[in-house]
Amino acid sequence: MKKKKSIIFAVYDDLEHEYRGYKTALSLIKCGFDVKIIGVKFSNKKLNGWDEIPYKRIRLGKKFPLVINMTIFWARLMFMLISNKAGCFYSHDIFPLLPVYAASKLTRTPYIYDAHEFWHGNSQLENRPFAKKFWVMYEKAFIRSASRVLTVSRSIADELKKIYSLSNVSVFTNLPLKKTVPAKNKRIHSMLGIDNDCRIVLYQGHFLVNNGLETIVKAFARVKSKAVLVLAGSGSEKQMLQKLVFDLSLEQRVFFIGPFPHKELINYTVCADIGLCLIKNHGKSFYYSTPNKMFEFIQAKVPQIASDFPEISSYVKNYGVGIVIDPSDPDLISETIDSMLSDKEQLAVFKANCEKVSEKLVWEMYEEDLKGLFKL
Repeated sequence: MKKKKSIIFAVYDDLEHEYRGYKTALSLIKCGFDVKIIGVKFSNKKLNGWDEIPYKRIRLGKKFPLVINMTIFWARLMFMLISNKAGCFYSHDIFPLLPVYAASKLTRTPYIYDAHEFWHGNSQLENRPFAKKFWVMYEKAFIRSASRVLTVSRSIADELKKIYSLSNVSVFTNLPLKKTVPAKNKRIHSMLGIDNDCRIVLYQGHFLVNNGLETIVKAFARVKSKAVLVLAGSGSEKQMLQKLVFDLSLEQRVFFIGPFPHKELINYTVCADIGLCLIKNHGKSFYYSTPNKMFEFIQAKVPQIASDFPEISSYVKNYGVGIVIDPSDPDLISETIDSMLSDKEQLAVFKANCEKVSEKLVWEMYEEDLKGLFKL
């Protein structure tokens, strides 16, 4: 019997909401590879939803500075990669690149780099020039030695090829796994105790620095429709957003829920009347992004209002599943929400278009390409 090719995934994440890594690993297992994940953990909390995929997590200190945690992660990951024989290493994002590169040289094992964040235009580094310079130089040191490089959009792929003189960068955008989609229901209404005839405008995902959520909350203060804004997720900006909601006296109109495991999220997404994929243009990483939420709304047949950026527009506008606008204009956001909620015919068209394309826009369409990518 032919032995399965072994792949070790390295990721600086607690895996709780690591959907892209999960999808990639699951698909490769289906394609006959032996996959192991090495992630991190900051507590002893049980990890749910990863039963199909073998994993180990390196324990780090919740209150440790990043430099201490990163040093521990690099040292332990390096030891684990060298100790475990593999046919290929996989660096999921930039952080594992150093130990993956070093282990690759020591063991003569090829590695693949998933550059799904564009560090030359990362929003969280735009006002931190020294940190940005470090991570850009760090990536430059190791990206050309990777046997394969992949990313999330054609625009980012083109930028990487130009910056690093790469001959090819593969694109695997953030499509969702195929799943049974539940019918639209009142789960969120029941959870929040709001009237059944109240419309739901939903944002789902991380609450990150400079990603536009502050503008969305301010815009919602001007929405005239009987509707609530639901922010499903978590992140570093949650406390700031909660304070903003309080300062604007929006406690009865803006609610926070979640975060939810990726397998459960669809049960809440389908409750929405409109989804918001309004990301601020703060760096090319956002400008060229293909957010998970955009495809999750399509899968759940939820019309969306999205940022008028090249990659996002190529899906939302071209497939007719929503409206694209300037995400920095709060008046335009509130007007578009009111206009969209009042136009039942337009909403019906958007929903029908979501249904048409949702079967096509699924992660499984990449499985054969992934199989070929990892056959080094």
